[in-house]
Amino acid sequence: MKQAIRLLCVDDNELIAQALSRRVAREPGMAWSGWLAHGTELDESLRRDPVDVVLLDVDLPGEDAFELLRRTAEAFPEVRVLMFSGHVRADYIDRAIECGAWGYVSKNDGTDDVMKAVAQAHAGELALSPDARLTHNERR
Repeated sequence: MKQAIRLLCVDDNELIAQALSRRVAREPGMAWSGWLAHGTELDESLRRDPVDVVLLDVDLPGEDAFELLRRTAEAFPEVRVLMFSGHVRADYIDRAIECGAWGYVSKNDGTDDVMKAVAQAHAGELALSPDARLTHNERR
């Protein structure tokens, strides 16, 4: 039997984390590993409880999410990090990928799209949610 994809969310918005946790509970093949309100806790959390995919908010108060992404990608290369944001800009998407993200997920897309992106990243594919894909393709 295939092990469930373990998902961790790093986002200062607890309501978003709660909604995602409820959605993951209904998703076959996925398991909610928890929520962190601050990126400063991410390194310790991953050492204590390894996960497969991290949804990392771009806009964490007092933190540079891109630098956190870079450090996480270097220290935990087996973890797939997806940037997760309501700010969908081509330069953010490019920077996220340069820093080691496996994709970019818009908070404006539905939870089905988020779950699809998580599965894609876990499978080793670059994952862009529909809103992020549209923004990324407009630039080309």
